[in-house]
Amino acid sequence: MQSRWVSALVSTSLLALALAAPGQAEPAPATVTEVANAEATAPLPASTASQAVGAVIRERLLADAKTAQEEEAADWQALIAFYESRSDEPIFIGRAGYTSKAEAVIEEFKKSADWGLEPSDYDVLDMGSDSSDRAELTPEQKVEAEQKFALTVLKYARHARGGRITEPSKQLAPYVDRAPQYIDPKKVLDDLASASDPAEVLRGTHPKHAQFEKLRQKYLDLKRNADAAKEIVRIPAKGAKLVPGKSHPDVALLRQRLGVPVPAGKDGAEPDPTFYDDELAVAVAKFQSDKGQKPDGIVGPRTRAAFNDIETPSPERILANMEMWRWMPDDLGDFHVWVNIPEFLVRVVKGGEIIHEERIIIGELNNQTPLFSDVLETIYFNPRWHVPQSIKVNELYPGLARGGGSFERQGLRMMRNGKYVDPYSIDWSRADIRNYDVYQPSGPRNALGIVKFTFPNKHAVYLHDTPTKNLFNSEVRTFSHGCVRVRNPMRLAEVLLEQERGWTPDQVHETQQSDPDEVAVKMEKPIPVHMTYFTSLVGEDGTERIVKDVYGHEERVKLALAGKFNQIAKGRDHLAPVKFSRVQYQGPDDWGFMFGGGQSGNQNRRYKQNNTTLNDFFNNIFGGGGY
Repeated sequence: MQSRWVSALVSTSLLALALAAPGQAEPAPATVTEVANAEATAPLPASTASQAVGAVIRERLLADAKTAQEEEAADWQALIAFYESRSDEPIFIGRAGYTSKAEAVIEEFKKSADWGLEPSDYDVLDMGSDSSDRAELTPEQKVEAEQKFALTVLKYARHARGGRITEPSKQLAPYVDRAPQYIDPKKVLDDLASASDPAEVLRGTHPKHAQFEKLRQKYLDLKRNADAAKEIVRIPAKGAKLVPGKSHPDVALLRQRLGVPVPAGKDGAEPDPTFYDDELAVAVAKFQSDKGQKPDGIVGPRTRAAFNDIETPSPERILANMEMWRWMPDDLGDFHVWVNIPEFLVRVVKGGEIIHEERIIIGELNNQTPLFSDVLETIYFNPRWHVPQSIKVNELYPGLARGGGSFERQGLRMMRNGKYVDPYSIDWSRADIRNYDVYQPSGPRNALGIVKFTFPNKHAVYLHDTPTKNLFNSEVRTFSHGCVRVRNPMRLAEVLLEQERGWTPDQVHETQQSDPDEVAVKMEKPIPVHMTYFTSLVGEDGTERIVKDVYGHEERVKLALAGKFNQIAKGRDHLAPVKFSRVQYQGPDDWGFMFGGGQSGNQNRRYKQNNTTLNDFFNNIFGGGGY
């Protein structure tokens, strides 16, 4: 049935093209009704016959438009516009087979695995080469081959830009607020049509980011040397404490692991790899610092455990990271802020070079820091903390409803319609706390410290200071309620304002100290901010640095690329409307034990049993943790 339909449509299109008077506009492709009644026509010139191929493809796509999958719809529209723009002349199929342009593309399809793609996704019909000694293809064969080839090209271009996972926030987790960075499909076809090297056009659809290419080269290296992968030297989990200036057999393993050469022997003695020298101590101290440990160079149980808490090279991990790079904007900005969540680091990048780097604290597992890109608009010195709806409903309201007396003791203020409100004068058995604004004024106890960096977004997260600096010494720093806490935020402000405003460090500090209340400094040129989740990073020397998959996003991407979407644990939707429910009165001051207020021992125990999370939350927030 399909073959007869195509044959009839080709015949009708040929007839329409042949009857078009010179200099007149080309008639529209035949309608489906006309096609059904069309009869075979006499052979026409080759140029007219080839044009009919594009005309038929356009008509087929228009007729079947409602059946297109969502991700294919844009490709279909692009294909229709493409053939229309070139008078329906095909690009991939000739008289008797594929054109040389198509053959070059086929060879590139075969190399798709080198780019982390699956070659079987880009199979095309076997039509052979277009040569004079081969029989001419039937009209049906030409149409089928051209259409499938063109759509396969566009599928490759989609996949090159992350299109195998079309909606990460829905298919992986709501915190993964990324999307494929598609290239205009018609541009892909136009570039192929005009290119002398079509394979280069296809390769050019992949991300241009330097880190993407480094990951790709690492991936190829792992594939080439899969059987000869370097074995990571492990240190025995149990053993003597290794101290600089002493000898021990485990020191030789330590030296191998860190790549520190054996020191020359003294007074002509043989070099001793088991001797713990100063150069090795420096390397161990750096390793300890990177792991959030005291950099004393002494290898005890904790440091031994850290040496064995390692990841082995994994092509699948690299592919997952390459996929996440496919979702990044083409232009990150010549000057931008890069927060890499699983590294617990924020960097400032200028001209491709890192000019500043600092430790950060990210969201706890139940309140994760999301992945997205936006622009830094304002730096606030001495900021207020405006309490989010979720915290008002889930954390503040229950205590107020029970008559707790700690609200004001923690420096919180409540407003409605621009006027201050006494929270203890409100009947919380009737009132809805979502209708009230709650904030913590500027000051030394403020949860956001002395500076915050805002880039307005639907997740309501930002970078900010914190009074609790000791938490930055931990290796795994998942302590916040979703925002990013910066160890030395004033230095970050200095770096940003020097580049953006030409300010000196003194000017930055003078601005912060000029007013005890909130001071806003608007960016004259908004600075891109990228919240990313890369667990594999490759250095200039090709060495891969692996960090822990703290939120499990790497594993989610791996499952998605393997087609195992049904095995992905997406987690809660942090953007869902906050649900409000009434609570029953339980005592005179359910918050008292958190902040030193009055409450009986029985009430204390009961509240701790039922509200452990709330207890931890408030101790974290008002004990210096921050949001």
